[in-house]
Amino acid sequence: MSDRKEDLSIYKKVLETLPMPVLLVGADEHILFMNKTYGEFLGVDPQDVIGHHVYEVIPNSRTPLVLKTQKAEYADRHKYVAGKIKGQEIIVHRIPIVENGKTLAVFGLLLFTSIEDLMALAEKNQKINDELAYYKNQFVEQQSSKYSLDSIIGTSPAIKNLKEQIVKVARLKQTILITGESGVGKELIAHSIHHCSERHDRMFVRVNCAAIPENLFESEFFGYVGGSFSGASKTGKKGKFELAEGGTLFLDEIGELPLFMQSKLLRVLQEREITRVGGSETIPVDVRIVAATNRNLLRMVQEGTFRQDLYYRLNILNIKAPSLREHMEDIPLLLEKTLNELQVENGMKKRLSADALDLLQKYSWPGNIRELNNIITKLYYMSDSDEITAFQIPRHIRYAERVTPTKMEFEGMDSMIEELEKYLVIDTLKRLDNNVTKTANTLKISRPRLYRIMEKISPEELEK
Repeated sequence: MSDRKEDLSIYKKVLETLPMPVLLVGADEHILFMNKTYGEFLGVDPQDVIGHHVYEVIPNSRTPLVLKTQKAEYADRHKYVAGKIKGQEIIVHRIPIVENGKTLAVFGLLLFTSIEDLMALAEKNQKINDELAYYKNQFVEQQSSKYSLDSIIGTSPAIKNLKEQIVKVARLKQTILITGESGVGKELIAHSIHHCSERHDRMFVRVNCAAIPENLFESEFFGYVGGSFSGASKTGKKGKFELAEGGTLFLDEIGELPLFMQSKLLRVLQEREITRVGGSETIPVDVRIVAATNRNLLRMVQEGTFRQDLYYRLNILNIKAPSLREHMEDIPLLLEKTLNELQVENGMKKRLSADALDLLQKYSWPGNIRELNNIITKLYYMSDSDEITAFQIPRHIRYAERVTPTKMEFEGMDSMIEELEKYLVIDTLKRLDNNVTKTANTLKISRPRLYRIMEKISPEELEK
């Protein structure tokens, strides 16, 4: 008996320390316990009301009803009709304590001592939810496609055809393979496909297959369960397929994927499910695959370095990105875009001279748009004036037209050197307003040698 009294004393102490108002009503509808917090709220001394019928203290109390129905009432709205807090509304739990089908008591707990408190919490909760929604949207935006169809610059037939292909394949669900030389903008095309598709509001996840260490391929693609290998997070980690759920997974440089991962990727494409490293549960995935490569996958298939079945799985829809040589007429627009971006970034406006633009339009651009952007960015930063001139263009671009294998093959080296000398002299004379002394100094040759070269130049060539 003494143990039971001691236990009851402990329970009362616990209830007394609660910061929320607490009430305990017995099976006979009389108050068994009320903590000080509830007493202060009602404006009564708890010791004075213990043993009294609950209606004497709270005339419209619903605890007698809960005693009879044995049905708990959670977060119920209650309005007091008497006493110090007459007219005040609160939010309360009424929980029946039942044993062997018999109600022993009802436990009452006030969650909020005023509707204003509840509204304040609701407002705070709404603010938190709004913030979470904002940061979620920010995260999705950062992880989603950065570029759209408008990001592909150009009005040439090649670019118009490319955009038409993107719009056509974007609305389909099949896997897409983007092929093309390095630097043509394959990732930009992948972003545009995602942006034009029904999945545009979901994640766009990029994986560079050439940048993942071989021992991390599986965990990067499929994730892992907690503690599945040394150094693994205890909580596990989602892989790229799970992150891209409902969206697009862009597999860049797919030709660099090792054979053992090719077979695993093929299985995912066939079964549409993955298994995390160290786990046994299969997880269904809904992901649109867009792959890209600058390698000849068909040749790799013939050489045995790329699986034939995976190749055909990836190559359902194919987009070939045009090289810059196929749309040279778009170079002025591409240069204008880059210069405008540099101006916004640095606050300095710079332009290309007509001669400089002419040189850039005649170069073959083996590195494609990436090389073009790299060159114009360097010229922007290295130029001391607001105009980038032909003289500032790198030598390998300025003289690219003259230094060709064809000239050497048919006319010989002597003829080639003679043509190159003439070209350098003509170009320098034009830039220096036909000043012979300055031309000789710039080319670092003697005036007599310059005159000998000029004798071989016709007036028509100087006027071009």
